[in-house]
Order: sequence, then C-alpha cells, then structure tokens
Amino acid sequence: MTQDTRFAAIDIGSNSFHLIIATVTRDGHYRVLGRYRQKVRLADGFDQQFVVSDTALQRGRECLTSFARLLQDIPSHRIRCVATATLRKAANKNELLRVFEEALQHPIEIISGEDEARLIYQGATQHLQHTKQPVLVLDIGGASTEIILGKGPTPEHLVSLDMGCVTWQTRYFGDQIIRPEACQQAIDAALAELKPHAAPFIQTSTQRVCGTSGIFRTLYDMRSRDPDQPMTRSWLHDVLQATCRLGHIDELNKLGIRRDRQAVFMGGLCILLALVEGLEIPEIEISAGALREGLLATVLAQSQSA
Repeated sequence: MTQDTRFAAIDIGSNSFHLIIATVTRDGHYRVLGRYRQKVRLADGFDQQFVVSDTALQRGRECLTSFARLLQDIPSHRIRCVATATLRKAANKNELLRVFEEALQHPIEIISGEDEARLIYQGATQHLQHTKQPVLVLDIGGASTEIILGKGPTPEHLVSLDMGCVTWQTRYFGDQIIRPEACQQAIDAALAELKPHAAPFIQTSTQRVCGTSGIFRTLYDMRSRDPDQPMTRSWLHDVLQATCRLGHIDELNKLGIRRDRQAVFMGGLCILLALVEGLEIPEIEISAGALREGLLATVLAQSQSA
C-alpha cells in the first residue's frame, strides 16, 4: 500500500465523533483500514441558550487531537470532515469550529440537515444499490433524527428533525430515573416533531426499513442472545417495559446494554418508538453503513475525478 491510496472521513456528531480511514482497491472501490470512535457527547454540553460548555468543547478537542495523529500522513485533499446538528445549533459555533479545526489541523464543514440525510442514505444503501425495493433509512443522532426514503442510489424524500438521543435523554431522563410517565412524554414529544413530516414515509408492504445509528446497534447487541428475535414494534415496547421495571439508568446493564451506551439509551429508544408508531413500521433491520460511509464515497468519487 502506498500513502496516496489512503483517504479518510470524519463525522463530528452530537454524541460520538467517528473517523474512518480507507484505501482505494484495484476495482475502484474502497477497503476500510481502521475505524475509530469516541463518545464525546457534545450536545450534552448545551445550556438553555444553546452554548456548548467548555467541558464538552475540551472533550471534542482531545478527540480531534488524537484523530489528527492518525491523519498526519494522508494528503489533505483526501480527507473530508463534517459536523452535524450540534454545530448547526450552537450559539458558540464559531469558537467550536476554531478550536476543533486547530485540533484536527483540517477544515471542518458544517452541513445542513438535508445534506446529512443524503449522506446517511448513501452510506446506508451502498450495498443495496441494485435493488428496486423502496428503502426507508432511519438515523437517530445525538441532536437530530434523519428519515430518508429512496430507491437504489436516489433519495426521494428526506427530513431532518430537531430531536436526538442526547437532547431527549437530558430533557426527559436528566435525573437518571426511568419513569413510565417520562417515557410517554418523550414518545409524545417525538411524535409531535414527526407528525407534520410523516406522510411521505408511511410504511408500505414492499418497503425495507434500515436503522443506522447507535440505538439500533445497541438493540441489535441485545438481540444477539436470541438471534431469531426480530426488531419489531412489539419487541421494542417489551424493551421499554423492561427498562421501566429497572427504574434507573445504572441498571440498564441487566438488559445487556453496554456501560458506554447506557447514558443516551432511553432518549434514543423513545424516539425510535415514536418513529415505528408514527410511520407504521412493523420491523427494522440494522444497516452496515451510515454518514461516515457516505462521506467516504464522496471522497473516493472526488479523488477519482481529479
């Protein structure tokens, strides 16, 4: 492998920061060399004026400094870095951008919710490009939720909603207690955000539904104990009831939820339940790709056309 065959994508999310480094293969595709992720929980640093705290900023700086060391031998034109909902919303976005770009030693692009949705769809469906079956893609991020419906490589409808697992967790489970009434309030609030946009995405009998974000991976890992158990609407409600019986975030490990995923699990689960109810989704599968894979595809295409 030569140095100039490597390229990279960085996703500065509201919950986690992701880096993927890949290399171009002989057939013009790519092979992943390394995946790196750190839980930064940037959106957890919001105050009521949408100012991200110095503590959260420092977590982001430290993560991007470590990413910069991994990127130092990769040409700048083969690196793309984007930031999503938290930097879109932050009152101190200019300071965040300055500090983060200095740490990463690379420009950072703040993308719109619609552009984020397109990249998510591209990454989620990269292995489904030849199917004529409609695909509905769901991504529950830290501070926004993207819903995309398309066929093959083309998204036909997309929306970015102002709700995410970190912001919902802080709003409804900030005291770490899991109460049935708080869960219902979180679900109802998510349904209210979804309702004005739901019609184009309502489930059809031929539609395939894929989830791309951390909540889906967490639920999939729970299901691994029973590989025959599909991720259905009724199963998700069973999970919700089980969490209410536990009563506290610290007890979620009893359901097989990893410690690093417990902090935002309830926020993500309640948003997901609103999606399956509001969009009449009977069953969900997990996607192999997401935003960062969509980013990789754009960097690869740009490098091949240069």
